[in-house]
Amino acid sequence: MTVVIAAINGKGGAGKTTTLMNIAGEYALRGGRVAMIDMDARNNLMKWWTDSQEKDSQPEGIEVYSHKTARGFEHWMQENASAFDQVLIDTPGEDTSIVDPVIASSDLVISPIQPSKREVLGAIDSFENVLRINDALGRECRHGVLRTRITVTVRHTELYRKIRPIIEDKVGTYLFRTEVFERNVYKDIHNGIGTLQMLEVTEAIAKARRETRALVEEVDTLLGGASMAEHAA
Repeated sequence: MTVVIAAINGKGGAGKTTTLMNIAGEYALRGGRVAMIDMDARNNLMKWWTDSQEKDSQPEGIEVYSHKTARGFEHWMQENASAFDQVLIDTPGEDTSIVDPVIASSDLVISPIQPSKREVLGAIDSFENVLRINDALGRECRHGVLRTRITVTVRHTELYRKIRPIIEDKVGTYLFRTEVFERNVYKDIHNGIGTLQMLEVTEAIAKARRETRALVEEVDTLLGGASMAEHAA
């Protein structure tokens, strides 16, 4: 059965594309057939894919498609989604009518955030949209907030310390235990060198790989049936 995961946050630059690229690479490494859909007008995902092709470093097991309209996306899902084990969707960095049909097709929505008020509010909006569409369609799409581009300095900020009580206690959605740290390798991947999992293992890449494996294991657990409230406990 195809698993559909979307990265949604109303603010651009939150780390959606990088998150999906790393998740896709991990699933492909496990032998999965992964489709990635670029719905963002910035085309970051397609640029990475094209650059990887030009450098002969496209990863096996991954295909990337571009759809910028809800109609095109829905048609692709109806005709093609069942051929893949995972479908990962990169959405625009602003609120658009595209988001609702994406949520309606998803099993999990991940809202990446950096510790900023605007991104936290964007993640909360995404969670409320998931609840709204679940209620309207009788679905059980899950939602989780992922902290990205974390540094030691960021961990000492007041907003960072407030993220958990805001997201879990006040809002009531899931906060990933895995954090994605600011790493040069994540930036390098966008230059068309394939996926993290394809790179020669150095100490820095090994740390990023461990981080990504932990994230994907957490994603798998979330999709395994336990409620978000149980995971947050």
